[in-house]
Amino acid sequence: MLAINERKRSDLKCKSGLSYFEIPELARIKWLRHAFLTRQGGVSHPPYHSLNLSSHNGDQRKQVLKNRRIVAKAFGFNLSRLILLNQVHQDQILFLREPIGFLPSILEYDATITNAKGRFLGILTADCIPIFVVDLKKKVIAALHAGRQGTTLHLVTKVLRRMKQEFGCLPGDLLVSLGPAVGPCCYEIDEKVFIPDWEPFSTPKGERKWMLDLARINMAQMKKEEIQEEHIFRIDLCTSCHNDLLFSYRKEEKTGRQLSFIGII
Repeated sequence: MLAINERKRSDLKCKSGLSYFEIPELARIKWLRHAFLTRQGGVSHPPYHSLNLSSHNGDQRKQVLKNRRIVAKAFGFNLSRLILLNQVHQDQILFLREPIGFLPSILEYDATITNAKGRFLGILTADCIPIFVVDLKKKVIAALHAGRQGTTLHLVTKVLRRMKQEFGCLPGDLLVSLGPAVGPCCYEIDEKVFIPDWEPFSTPKGERKWMLDLARINMAQMKKEEIQEEHIFRIDLCTSCHNDLLFSYRKEEKTGRQLSFIGII
């Protein structure tokens, strides 16, 4: 457990009417800006109320665009600099080295790595884990979307290895942060998707079902890549338990997506 590095609901912050979380260790980095946003502070109507940032779940596009503008204004960046992926629950990584030319027209990736200034990497979630990686010395960042399939494919492992391959990032220089996600209290899976290696991170529920802790699995994968435990930080909130504050597909099915973003300024 990483209790010393966990943030709770009481750590909730507010900026221009937007509720969000930040990791103090990242907030102290002068060349970095980040936030794990909630569902509060936007204009979308139920069941997407209110700060839905996804245009692929049935919400009105004009409402989504208004929400995106609200976020960009509150955190002081140009909306055109926000990179949002068409997350497909796989292990493809978008690699962007400065200077960035034209982006692909279809961004079917679940992770982005960059050293480019002025670009903000966004991850949309409603139960999956948004994860940020920051290299303090190389000034390289990554943002990834780790759901069950991404966890199965060891996406966080592949991101860490790609950062080392492309930029020479060393594990001791990296800080990793996990945002809110569905917790082991609410995430039930069955034998069709259960992997024996997950047994230490699950609780049997009977009838070949388990309650799974996706965050702990991803943290274990990080540790295998020599990420130091004291460099791993987490917003320890279950999206399903706290669906007044956070979107949860498992709890609501028809719902919005909250944005987590990180950028080099």
